[in-house]
Amino acid sequence: MKRKALVSLSGGQDSGTCLFWALSEYDEVEAVSFDYGQRHKVELDCASRLASRAGIRHTVLGLGPAFRQLGGSSLTDESIDSRSDATGTGNDYAAAHGLPSSFVPGRNVVLLGYGAALAATRGAHTLVTGVCSTDDAGYPDCRIDFVRSYEIALRHALDEPQFRIEAPLLNLTKADTWDLAQRLQCLDAIVEHTHTCYHGDRSTRFDWGYGCGRCPSCMTRAAGWQQFDDRQRQRNR
Repeated sequence: MKRKALVSLSGGQDSGTCLFWALSEYDEVEAVSFDYGQRHKVELDCASRLASRAGIRHTVLGLGPAFRQLGGSSLTDESIDSRSDATGTGNDYAAAHGLPSSFVPGRNVVLLGYGAALAATRGAHTLVTGVCSTDDAGYPDCRIDFVRSYEIALRHALDEPQFRIEAPLLNLTKADTWDLAQRLQCLDAIVEHTHTCYHGDRSTRFDWGYGCGRCPSCMTRAAGWQQFDDRQRQRNR
């Protein structure tokens, strides 16, 4: 039996790298993206381009306005600033928990749940996700304890004891992720065809890709690129 994986593909740097990682590790790969009312909806266009480049089946699930109705996150509400400190932004939940204003409570519970459901119907026993516990954002639903406990819950929910959540970037820094993209020979594609800017800005091209260059997501991506570039220069000496 061929091994099959479904990649949760947001269109960002991390999930894009995971797509090419999955292509190198599995016999058959599909991708799923989610339209949940995100401000940076341009990432869905990036996901489509990446999937097309990889020549794989790509499904976009529309989740409607649910996350917008929950409110309070800069990812879904343009009136809220994207800041690493949510105090005074209007995202009271994130502020109370010391999280960025971009945090959406339960987002990965929902997205990985839908991803697992689609994987089950497509005969895939592995769901690949780009969650990263070392990210500056520090989202609790990107941490190891969540991923492993949710994997167990999904096995019970799907009656699939072999079901797995693969998170190849879980313990990597952003610089490590750029390194991995280079080893997978997809670095140019990740720079050019992924998007992580919370404002959805693709008007300016930096060495690390497109973005506003000011939001927390852009700054994290840029800092990781700088560390990666420094490593490259040291290796080439």
